[in-house]
Amino acid sequence: MKFPVFLKLFVCLASATALQAEEPMLPQALNSGASFPSGGPRVFLKPSKSIKPPVSTTAAQPAPAIVEAPTAETRLRRLVVVSGTMTPEAIRETILACGQTRTPVTTAGGMNAPAPMLSDLAGLFGSTVTEDTQKKVLETVRKGMGSSAKPLQRVEVVGWLPSEGVMAVAVYPES
Repeated sequence: MKFPVFLKLFVCLASATALQAEEPMLPQALNSGASFPSGGPRVFLKPSKSIKPPVSTTAAQPAPAIVEAPTAETRLRRLVVVSGTMTPEAIRETILACGQTRTPVTTAGGMNAPAPMLSDLAGLFGSTVTEDTQKKVLETVRKGMGSSAKPLQRVEVVGWLPSEGVMAVAVYPES
């Protein structure tokens, strides 16, 4: 079915007129002289409302507790090997700092972890911590840090960060 050109033109004009009727009217410019006085002294007007920031209802989170023994469901995720000569405050700060990292074994206080010791420890990460697991970790560190040139060293657990699975071990040189 063919429409004559005149009919097509009429439909286009009718639709354009309908669209113009649907557009909202733009706001008209306000009289600029009526809103603010231009003459006389300028006076500071006090605001009718003041906006205040919301009151924080959450208290600051305390630092995680470092305990001597882990809970029953704690898994070993990170190990911190520190020198036994470090102060307890320095050991605590090191444990808290290592709880935020992703490094499985961290050494502090001049300690260096040899590669064979790290490979022996790899199998213990992720396991649930028991007395047997702790003994295995201590024995692995003691054997890994000692050598034929240096006497074997005393190793003990100095702290746990159970929420993060961080175990801190202090290495004391035998004299």
